[in-house]
Amino acid sequence: MKSKAEPGDTAGLTNDEIAQKLLELHTILIVADYPEDHAARYPRLAYTISRMEASVAELVAQGRLKEEVPGVGDIVATIITEYVETGTCSKLQEYASDVPQTITELMPIPGLGAKTIKLLYQEAGVDSLLSLQTAIDEDKLKGIKGIGKKTIENFERYLNKNL
Repeated sequence: MKSKAEPGDTAGLTNDEIAQKLLELHTILIVADYPEDHAARYPRLAYTISRMEASVAELVAQGRLKEEVPGVGDIVATIITEYVETGTCSKLQEYASDVPQTITELMPIPGLGAKTIKLLYQEAGVDSLLSLQTAIDEDKLKGIKGIGKKTIENFERYLNKNL
């Protein structure tokens, strides 16, 4: 795996870092009510990119991204190019204004996907690890569809290790 490049080096982000950014974009889009069928491309693409041997950042620099990465069209190529060149993308910025960026803190919690993060955000105002802990402490998660005692216990285990 490549290490992070110095500024000005076209190799910028590693494939794993690009994949992580696409997963974060997916979560932000889902929470911001972006159509799920369109957002679904980002986790699939993240999976593909994280398993590629060729450096996606180098493919961007060589102008070969669309030819070499399955599922990359004009829009996705622009997003990946922006990530490689700036560390962010305009699509994320557009939708992140509606959703706290801290919501991505919830992504590593085992079994917690974008749709459940959206549900927690809408039903209990959970937008970070700290707000999840507060929601648990204040018993705000009871009655939320799909969030039972076992799920809350899993959240608590994760928070005890990571907060």
